[in-house]
Amino acid sequence: MFHEILRVEFKQTKKLKKNTMKDLKLIIEGQKFEWSEEYITGLQVKDMVGAPSEADLYLKIKKPWEDEHIPDDKEVNLARPGIEEFYFANTSYFTLNDKTYRSFKAKVTGEDLLKLAGIKETRCFSLYQKFKGCDFERIAMSGIVDLSAEGIERFITKDPDTFGYTVNGEHEMTDKKFQTPIEILAKAGIDELHNYLVLVTSNGEIEYAWNPEVLIEMDCKGMTFITREWKDVVDIEEYGKSCGTVPPARRYKIKIDKEYHVVSGRYITQNKIIELGGKPDVKYDAYKFLSKSPKPVKLGVEEKVDLLELCLVRFVLQPKEQTEGRGVRKEFIVPDEDIEALDQLGLEWETVISGSHWVIINDYPIPEGYNVNSASVALLIPPNYPAGEIDMAYFYPHLSKQNSTRAIGALANQPIDNKVFQRWSRHRQPGEWRLGIDSIITHLTLVDNWLLNELKK
Repeated sequence: MFHEILRVEFKQTKKLKKNTMKDLKLIIEGQKFEWSEEYITGLQVKDMVGAPSEADLYLKIKKPWEDEHIPDDKEVNLARPGIEEFYFANTSYFTLNDKTYRSFKAKVTGEDLLKLAGIKETRCFSLYQKFKGCDFERIAMSGIVDLSAEGIERFITKDPDTFGYTVNGEHEMTDKKFQTPIEILAKAGIDELHNYLVLVTSNGEIEYAWNPEVLIEMDCKGMTFITREWKDVVDIEEYGKSCGTVPPARRYKIKIDKEYHVVSGRYITQNKIIELGGKPDVKYDAYKFLSKSPKPVKLGVEEKVDLLELCLVRFVLQPKEQTEGRGVRKEFIVPDEDIEALDQLGLEWETVISGSHWVIINDYPIPEGYNVNSASVALLIPPNYPAGEIDMAYFYPHLSKQNSTRAIGALANQPIDNKVFQRWSRHRQPGEWRLGIDSIITHLTLVDNWLLNELKK
């Protein structure tokens, strides 16, 4: 019993001594390290410098004795006098892409070289070796390289020479960095007139039905393509009612008012909708109906509609209202840029000569807080426009503020086209009109600001 107690006390004392021991020093390949335990194994030495288990580790011994080979499980006492120094036999250094790396084996594969340089996706590179006085030579990933050989200068990597991918499960290969969907289909022997290409990725599918000429960058890790057959005719209304994704098709059946029409391609313009569903000599506004919204959406002049839009159901034409004193008169010409911009508003507008030259925009939206929701707004176009600036704005009917006791200031009456418009005397600072930038549309932006600012007073 007494001896057992002594042994326990001895072990505890030894353990305490081990835990309180100061860090011991050692040298590995000329680099100093510290270790907190009395003994270190060969494997622990390798782990400190990231050396693989198969590396040949040696402990330096003073002459005339030979250096000692240290297996992974061999323990070395670091508490002896002096600092223990370790090194690896057969260690080689090489340069790849102008950076130096170490190998613990003299003979390695091309793939080993790339992995030693931290390149995990080795299939994404081609490896080349340079000997002094010679050109670069290609090295296969499985090829053996002797780093101890004389004359090795350096290594470089390039993009891979080939890219692998599959189409409908069949393996294909190309030496092109970029390919179009048409090229991929052709190489796979698939008819592009009846099929389109789809790229399958971890984030979903990318369809190339509508852009068969786009360049696809090939991925060295491999790519997966599938094909789908073009549908002949797809009913837009059928998919729109359920907000389903509309598949690619050569033609689409659309509903305009109560009639159905078949059109080619995925896009249709506002003018084409009116042409298909309207009557000659009648001017229309066109609207699209979406199943997710009870309110129809008015289409702008020459607006292009994507028939693949989710929840698109049908189109409706509404004859434009014509009232006395209103029409689409064009009694003088404004610049083409203004015509295009005014048309994009989707509102009826006219150019009228009534004492002066006026652009009148009907049904112009007025912000909530006034006595009307819309009004005609007239702009006085100076004779030297666009060099000369547009000033002020004129409204019919007259505007007044609701829920406010403060009247609108700086107003006057202005006869225009047999009506009395309300003139708002609002002006730019001198020199603020910018030739080549400001126009009818930029002035309307100011008009919108005047309307909003007045409500804040």
